[in-house]
Amino acid sequence: MMSELMSSGEIAQLAHVERPVVTTWRRRYPDFPAPVPGASVQLLFPADAVLTWLLDRKLGNADPETLRAERALHTLTAYARQHGGRRLVLSLGAALCLREMSGQVLPADPVKVARRFDPEDEFLLSDLQEAPALADLPGMVEQLIEGAYEAGRAYRFLLASAARLGWPEMGADALTPHLVTLIRLAADLPGRLRAGSRITVGDPYAGSGDLLAALLTDQEPEALSFNAVQSDAALARLIRRRLLLAGVPEFNTEVVPDELNDEFADVDVVVTRLPYQPTEQRDPAEDLSKISDIADRLGPGCTAVVVGPAASLVDDLRDTDAITKRSDLLTSGLVEAVVRLPGGIFPARPGHSAALWLLTRDPVPATQGRLLLADVSGAALDQRVAEAAAEDILLWRAEGYRRDGHDPRTGWVVPLDALDLRRGAALRPPGPAWVTMRARLAADRPALIGEIEGRLTEAVHEAIRYAKEHGPLSTGVAQRDGSRPKELSLGGLHSARRVRPLPGHRLSPEHAGPRGHHRVIGAAEVVAQSSTRWMDRLTLAAEYPHVGLTEPSDLVVTTVPHFGVVLDEDGFSVIEFPARGLRVSPGDALTPRVLKALLDTAPNTTRSPGAVRGPRLRDVTIPDLSRDEAARLDEVLRRLDERERLLRRQAGLLAELRELAVTGFADGTLTTLYGTNS
Repeated sequence: MMSELMSSGEIAQLAHVERPVVTTWRRRYPDFPAPVPGASVQLLFPADAVLTWLLDRKLGNADPETLRAERALHTLTAYARQHGGRRLVLSLGAALCLREMSGQVLPADPVKVARRFDPEDEFLLSDLQEAPALADLPGMVEQLIEGAYEAGRAYRFLLASAARLGWPEMGADALTPHLVTLIRLAADLPGRLRAGSRITVGDPYAGSGDLLAALLTDQEPEALSFNAVQSDAALARLIRRRLLLAGVPEFNTEVVPDELNDEFADVDVVVTRLPYQPTEQRDPAEDLSKISDIADRLGPGCTAVVVGPAASLVDDLRDTDAITKRSDLLTSGLVEAVVRLPGGIFPARPGHSAALWLLTRDPVPATQGRLLLADVSGAALDQRVAEAAAEDILLWRAEGYRRDGHDPRTGWVVPLDALDLRRGAALRPPGPAWVTMRARLAADRPALIGEIEGRLTEAVHEAIRYAKEHGPLSTGVAQRDGSRPKELSLGGLHSARRVRPLPGHRLSPEHAGPRGHHRVIGAAEVVAQSSTRWMDRLTLAAEYPHVGLTEPSDLVVTTVPHFGVVLDEDGFSVIEFPARGLRVSPGDALTPRVLKALLDTAPNTTRSPGAVRGPRLRDVTIPDLSRDEAARLDEVLRRLDERERLLRRQAGLLAELRELAVTGFADGTLTTLYGTNS
C-alpha cells in the first residue's frame, strides 16, 4: 500500500487520546517518529512508523486490534474522499467476502474470481464490477484482515466506520446498542432454541441487516435462518455478506425485493423497525397498518418485536382511522407488551421519539385482557434498564397475570378496559417510570421512613448536645488596626515551596463509574463540590500506573468552565484533567482550610467578557496572612464547619425523607394518619 502521512490530530484519533497528548509524547520520547521534512506547512508523520511505535510502547487508549484497524481506516478515508464512501464500502466489503469465500489472497483483478464464486450476483459480483480503480485492493483487504484477525471482524469494523468514510446514510436508522440489547433479550432466541433445533428470523424492513446480525450474539449461526426484505439490490447483497461473514451458511439466508410476503408466515421471530418518516409526512394509520400486516403473518407461537414512532404507537391519536387500527390491534390478543422508550435511541435522529411493541400469536391464556405497559423514557436506556425491561417482558409472557406473580420494575400490567382505546388516549402506565422502577421498595417504605425519622431525631439531639457543650456560636471578631496583608500569587507560593502543584490526568470515561475504590475529582466535581464517580484500584494500577493519588486535605482546583476549588478531606482520590491539585507544605502558616477559603474569595478568578481565556491559575492572588492571623481564621472556619456538618446531616435526612414520602404518595402505596382519628 502507498506510504501515508498522518497529522498530530489524526495520531490522537488513532490512539484514542486528546490532541495535546501527542505533543507530550513527542517531547518526552526521543524515539517518537520524526515528521517528514517539507511535506506540508502542518507537521506530518509516517503512518506506519507511528503505528509501530504505538504498538511497541503500548501507549494510548486503543488496544492493538483497534490500532491496526484505525490505521487501515486512515488509509480508507483518503480513498473514500476520492471515490465516495458508499462505493468504497460496498466494493471493499465485497472484496472481503470474496476473500473469505475463496480462502486465498485476491488477485489484482478479482472480477474473474467473483464470477466463479458468485455467478448469480447474490453477494458481491456487481459491487466488484463497479469498484473504483484502487491502487491495491487486495493489499487493502489483507491489511483490514490483519488488523481485525479475521474477515468477519474486519467487515463489522468496515460497516461500523461507514459514516466516517462518507456514507452516513447506511447507519441513519441504526439503534443504540442498549435498545438492540433489549430487542435481542425480548426476542429470547436461546429459549426458542432450547425448544427446537433451529429457528427462522425475519425482518420486513431490513435496512442494512443490523438487527438480524445483532441476534447472532452468543448464538450458533448454523442454527439460525434469516428472511429479509430489501428492495435496494446493493443493500440486499450487503445483508447477505453481513450474515455470511458472521457464520450463517449462504443457503440459510433469503433476501427478497418485495414487501411482506407469504414466506414470513414461516418465521419464528420477527424483529424490525418501521421506516422513518419526517413528522410532517408521518401517517399513524399507515404505521399501524404495517404492524397489522406483520401480525397477520405471525404463525402459531411466533413473536414480533417492532420499534416504531411513539406518535403512532403510544401517544395521543386524533385520526379516526389510526384510533380504530390501534384499538383493534391492542384488543386482538396479539399485543403482549408496549414499551415507551427514551429519546435519542436513534443516534442519527435525536429528535425522533420511539416505542416498542411485542406481539405473539397464541400467547399464554393468563395474558388475555391485559397488557404490560412499560415506560423507560424517564432516563437514558442503559444496560441495567434494558435487562430489567426484558425481564419484565419475558416473565409476563411466560406466566401472564397472577396475584402472587412478578411485580414489573419498569411498568404495570393494565386491564385493556382500563385504557381509553376508543378515544385514542396515550398509552401510559398509571405512574411515571421513576416511580414504577421503585415498585419493589413499596412494602419497605414505611420501615425505611421510620428508620430515617429515628436517625433525624438522633441528628437533632446531637446538635442540641453540641450547642450545650459549646454554647451559642461566637467568633469573637473585632476591628483590627494596622496595614492590610500584602497580596501573594499561587505562583509565588509555589516558588517559595509553600504549595506544591499536583497534575491532573486524562482518563477514559469508561474507566470511571458509580463504584470503585478511588474517588475521581474533575472539573465537574470541583464546580459541584461533590463527586459520584469512582475508579477501581485494579483499573488504576493497570491503565494508569503513573497516577499519584491525593493526600488528605489536598485541594483540587479548576479554571474550566470557571474557577472553583474543593477540599479533599479524605484523600486517596484521582485528579482528572483539566482540574489540578494543590498540596500545602507541612508546617506552613496557611492551612488547607484557610487556603481554600481565601481562594473562594480571590478577586481575579473570572474571565472578562472580551478575553479569550480566564486568568492563569498561577496568577490568582490571595492575602498573605501572618501565621497568627491564619491560625485565628482556621479556628473560626473549623467551628463553622462543625456546625455546618450538623446542619448538613439533618438536611440530607430531610431530603431523603421527602423523596420517599412523595414517591409513596405518587404510586399509591403510602398515606398518612395526620388529620384523622385513626
